[in-house]
Amino acid sequence: SPQVPFSLVGALHGVHLFGAAAGVELREAATPTAHLAWAGYGNSITLIMLSPSPGLPGPALARILDSAFGAMVRPPPS
Repeated sequence: SPQVPFSLVGALHGVHLFGAAAGVELREAATPTAHLAWAGYGNSITLIMLSPSPGLPGPALARILDSAFGAMVRPPPS
């Protein structure tokens, strides 16, 4: 299957960071071979999801990112 070059992912993440510094939020982007989604939690954690194209639409990627974050910060059972 076609791969997304690291340089493209890095460039898109750079656009995401530049926009965040200017007060703009980039939540998703699409290339001919992939869909990317970002989700920020608090001021310190940003998760990035990459899905092959055609693949999951933006809302599904956002739910996966929310689930991954929930799994990372969920308190241990009592």
